[in-house]
Amino acid sequence: MPRYTTKGRAKRIKLDYLQRSHPFRRWKIILTIAVPAVAVAWIVAATVRGDPRLYTSGPVSQGHAMFGLECRLCHRPEGAQGRLAPVVNEPPTQRGPTFRLRVSDEACLTCHDAPAHNASQTFTPACATCHVEHKGRIQLASMSDRKCTQCHDGLKTKPGASATFAPTIRSFHSGHPEFAVSVKDGARTRRVPLDRASELKDAAQISFNHEFHLEPGVRGVDELSAGPEARGVTKTPAGDRLNCGYCHQPDDSQAYMAPVRFAKHCVACHALDFDPRLPSAVVPHDTPRMVRAFLRDFFATAAEECRKPGALQDGAATELRRRCQTIGLVKGDDRPDDGAAAEPWIATQLTTVFKQNCSFCHRVSVAPGRLPEVAATAIPTRWFPHSRFDHRPHRVLGCIECHQTARSRETTDVLLPSIKTCRDCHRQGADAARSSCVECHYYHEKALERNQDGPFAIRDLRQRRLDPGRREP
Repeated sequence: MPRYTTKGRAKRIKLDYLQRSHPFRRWKIILTIAVPAVAVAWIVAATVRGDPRLYTSGPVSQGHAMFGLECRLCHRPEGAQGRLAPVVNEPPTQRGPTFRLRVSDEACLTCHDAPAHNASQTFTPACATCHVEHKGRIQLASMSDRKCTQCHDGLKTKPGASATFAPTIRSFHSGHPEFAVSVKDGARTRRVPLDRASELKDAAQISFNHEFHLEPGVRGVDELSAGPEARGVTKTPAGDRLNCGYCHQPDDSQAYMAPVRFAKHCVACHALDFDPRLPSAVVPHDTPRMVRAFLRDFFATAAEECRKPGALQDGAATELRRRCQTIGLVKGDDRPDDGAAAEPWIATQLTTVFKQNCSFCHRVSVAPGRLPEVAATAIPTRWFPHSRFDHRPHRVLGCIECHQTARSRETTDVLLPSIKTCRDCHRQGADAARSSCVECHYYHEKALERNQDGPFAIRDLRQRRLDPGRREP
C-alpha cells in the first residue's frame, strides 16, 4: 500500500475554501446579525410600552403576590415636599420606566406600619436592605442574623443614652445573655437574669403551691375525671391527679397561655360557701362590694320566703327552714322573727368569707366597719416583653421539661426555662432547631404600631390604587 506523507496530505486541502459560498456559513452570519437585532427590537418595544416584565429580577414575595408585575407600586418617584407621588391607574402608554427607580422607605410605609426599633439607636437601615424582594415566594420577615448583628455586635447608642441590652451579641450561642425578668424591688422594678436564683422573686399577690396541686388524690379531682374536664386529669397508680393542662390552656392565638380563671379552673374544688349549714349557697368570686350585694339579696330573698304564711309548716321545707334559721329569722317555735336585723348578719358573713375563704389564696385585709380589701393578684401576663414565643411547636414536650413545677411550693418561685434549656434544642448544627434572631425577636417596636384602621379600601388594593388620601368613609 502507498504511504502518505504530510506534504501529500496537505495538498488535498483546498486553500481557497473560505472564499467559496457555503449554506452553513451563510446562515451563521444571518443568525448572528438577526438574533441580536430582534432582541434589541424587543427591548425597545417593551420600553416604549412600559412593560416591566422584561426587567424583573424575579417573582415578588408571598406577601406582595397580589401586586404581581405592577412595579410602579414600589418603584416610584418622589413627589412634592419629599412625599411620594400618588399611585393611580395610568394608561400603559403614560407609564414611565419606574423599574429603574429604587424602592424608598416612603414607598414601603405607604402600606406598612414600621415603627422605630429603639429610641436610642444610632443607625436605621433602609427597609429594602433587610427585606429583599425578588427572591421568590419567601417571607420578607425571615432575615439572616447578620442583619441584626450589624448593630448588636458592638452596640452603640445616642449620646446621653445608656444601653440596657447586651452590647455584643453575635448569635444565640455567642454573646447572648441569660434571659431576664422584671422583679419588683420596693417601689422600683429591675431586671434580674434567671441564673441569679437568689434574687428572683415572683411578686404576684396570691398564694399557690404547684407541688400540692400536682399530687394524686387532691380533693375534688375524682369528680373532675368523670366530667368534661377529664383531659386535665392524669391517671396514675397512686390515683388521679391534675396535670398542667387543666389550668394552663392556650389562648386564641395558641401561642401563649390564657390567664387562669377561678370560675373555670378553681371553683370545682374551691367552692366559696359562707356557712357549713348551707352547702349549696356560695358567694360569687368577685369584689367585696359585689359579695356584699349578693349577701343582701340572699338575706332579703330568704326573709321574704320565711315570712310567707305557712311557709315553715310544710314538712318538706327542710332547706327553707335551715336557711331561715341560719339568717336568724326563726325562733324556737318556728315563727319568723320580724325583729332580726340584716346588716349584722351580712357583716358577719362577709368577714367570715374573706377571712376563711378568700384569704386562703388572696392577700386580704379586714378592718372593723369597712369592706374587706383584696390586693390585686398582679400575675404577670408576659414574662419576656422583648421577645416572642409560640407554644404550638413545643407541644411535643412535657411542660415540666421547661417549667420545674413538681418541686415548687411557693408563689415566689419563677418557673421559667433558662437559656441553657432552650439551647438543648436550639443549638448549632444541621440537626438542630432554628436559632436565628427573628425566631424570638421583633425588630419594629410593637407598642408604637398604628391601630387597626388602615388607610385603604378594598377597591384600592384590587385596582392597584395605593393613595392613602383617596379612601372615602
